[in-house]
Amino acid sequence: MKITGLEPVAPPTRLGLSVEVALRLLRVVASAAALALAASVLLAVLAGEARSQDRAVPRLRAQVAVTGEIVTIGDFFEEPGPLAATPLFRAPDLGTTGPVPARRVADLARAAGLGEVDLAGLVEVSVARIARPVESAELARLVAVELLRRPGRSDDLTVDDVEVVFDAPVEPRHASLDSLAPVRVVSLTAQAQSGRFDALVQIDKGDATERLRLRGTAIETVPVAVLARALSRGDIVGKNDVVVERQPRARAGALRGLLDPREVVGLQARRALRVGQAIATADFARPEVVARGDTVTVIFRSAALQVTGRGQAQQSGAVGDVVSILNPQSKRTLHATVTGPGRVEISAAKTALAGLER
Repeated sequence: MKITGLEPVAPPTRLGLSVEVALRLLRVVASAAALALAASVLLAVLAGEARSQDRAVPRLRAQVAVTGEIVTIGDFFEEPGPLAATPLFRAPDLGTTGPVPARRVADLARAAGLGEVDLAGLVEVSVARIARPVESAELARLVAVELLRRPGRSDDLTVDDVEVVFDAPVEPRHASLDSLAPVRVVSLTAQAQSGRFDALVQIDKGDATERLRLRGTAIETVPVAVLARALSRGDIVGKNDVVVERQPRARAGALRGLLDPREVVGLQARRALRVGQAIATADFARPEVVARGDTVTVIFRSAALQVTGRGQAQQSGAVGDVVSILNPQSKRTLHATVTGPGRVEISAAKTALAGLER
């Protein structure tokens, strides 16, 4: 039996409200996602623009100094970024400087991907290649070192004891600053008797090497004290009167050995000495402060007594010398020690004192 009006039917109003809410929710979610996506894209764009604005435009330098064979973007520009190591030009020769047009530098940098650059109003850039100087004194020292390595050389010789003289002037050279061995002696031959040598030296220039032939004489020397000015007998030596210079060992062999100039300052020349003459301590004596015939003050000292008198020096003497003194009254001769200019002292028995007082 069919009963009308009792079939379950979904309420149309309730069903309609559920669909509408769901659709609205979908629209809200979709809008939020789109908005979030758009916001993230906008933030990324703004951040990129900010980074682009913060990044400084590479600025061209007016002067560039390099040690290697290549000049890079980083050498030419300030803050070049990841392209700093990109090569642009070959460097000039060692120790030289050359100009480069600023526009040419900018064009090559842009072609390498650098982009916008600031020429800083420059017309050209000065590029210098720094080098290590190699001069005559260094080459002479290298030759001396190599000579000392040869068998038969005296163990007491040092590099400073060998004077190397080249046959011709040696112009300064340049070596690479990046080289571990910028200059070295490749070969050397020497004659022991004459001191003549023939050396081949190699200089590392980085992209090339230079070989230099050096010929000359190596002389073994020793330090010798010589006079800077002539002295007459009796002259007192001043601090600038004696200097030390190096002389050939063969010629200095007959000399009386090295003298420290300080040892003779204040001493008196025993004889006339010429400029440049090698000297020894035997050439000098303490200055005479008492001369023969001088009237001197004679002092006798004892533990409890001091007596002063006058006498006549029978001998000349320096401080510390024992000289003969004549008592003018008694005509007796006493022996006294020179203690200063015109002054002597006696340390004697009572008889000596008596003789002084007569």
